Amino acid sequence: MLLLLSSLGWFALVLASLAGTVFTCWLTLALARATGGGPEASSAGPIAIALIVSLGFPIALAFWRHQGDPRRAMTTLAWLPAVWNACGLLLASQLIPNVMGTALRSHGAWVAVEQLGDTHTGTRVLSALGHNTADWIDPPPEEAPVEPSGEAVEPLTLADGLEAITVPFSSEGNAILVDVEVSGPSATLTVPYLFDTGASFTTINTKTAREIGITVPENAPTLKFNTASGPREGQMVYLPRIKLRNVEIKGLLVSVCDGCVNERSVGLLGLNVMREFIVNIDFPNHIQLIPRPRTERPNRAYDINPTVELEVERPEVWLGRVRWIVQIQNRGSVPIHDVIPEVRFSDGQRLRGEAVPEIAPGATGESLVEGRATTKDHDTELGYVLSLVEAYW
Repeated sequence: MLLLLSSLGWFALVLASLAGTVFTCWLTLALARATGGGPEASSAGPIAIALIVSLGFPIALAFWRHQGDPRRAMTTLAWLPAVWNACGLLLASQLIPNVMGTALRSHGAWVAVEQLGDTHTGTRVLSALGHNTADWIDPPPEEAPVEPSGEAVEPLTLADGLEAITVPFSSEGNAILVDVEVSGPSATLTVPYLFDTGASFTTINTKTAREIGITVPENAPTLKFNTASGPREGQMVYLPRIKLRNVEIKGLLVSVCDGCVNERSVGLLGLNVMREFIVNIDFPNHIQLIPRPRTERPNRAYDINPTVELEVERPEVWLGRVRWIVQIQNRGSVPIHDVIPEVRFSDGQRLRGEAVPEIAPGATGESLVEGRATTKDHDTELGYVLSLVEAYW
């Protein structure tokens, strides 16, 4: 019995040494990768360093201590690597926790990525292990809740050259009509539009689109959207420019909707135009459009979202974390730039992906989304929604 227990204990030590060696080798690889040139560095250097640190030193120490007695040296090697690597990891976690945390978050899954690819289960498990270990060694700072400041909101100031637009209510009923300048590839027209607070998107009829040079592709995305008169459906196209008085808006998604036309207007001004203004209604006198402060490069995610198709291959959760590749297919007619997807889970948490510099029409870009998820591992009924939070034309 004693011999059996002794054998089992020796076997357990061997397993512990093996596990500690593998873990230390992996961690040393990540550290060497992080401090030795990043993703472009050669694989040979980090691997050699990892093997020397995790295995080479214990072997050399065991044979130096038991010179001329290989049997005792081999017995020592049953426990020495476990102790050596455990002490090394403990020391490193106390002396350089931030370096270890950064290395594990950035390069923990490097080996698996190069050999297996981003979406392989092995990569996802190794990435989750690296991030969880990093969070234990170097806990990320907790975000403090945002408290209301209690300060008065400053009045809105208009940008130079912009004025509030006052549009009177129509004398015929309660319609709000405004002249809008629409520009396409070949012409610019000034046409009457109906200001529709119920329309999700601005519309254009086939005749006006043709006159300004907009061609509607047969495979243009089709979208059902809401209007004050009920739901409508139309093909979505890119409108280069629209102008209300002195306010110019570049790059909009509009719906080709002949059913949105009447004898007084050629289309509807929807939410993707209204979101550029603060709207004051003085019924029954007029409506006032106050231009919001403009940025040099406005975020067009609201307009671009209907023109893309988002998909995740095998949405698995491992060790409480996700490592997903979100595929973004551009179904529009113009390139989109600096595209950032977001995964919004049913419990409210959100994870953003890496920015994709450019996606040409018809092409597909890929964005890596990594982060902690509270959804249970291996849950086949993951509740999540994919959308864009940033995108530019």
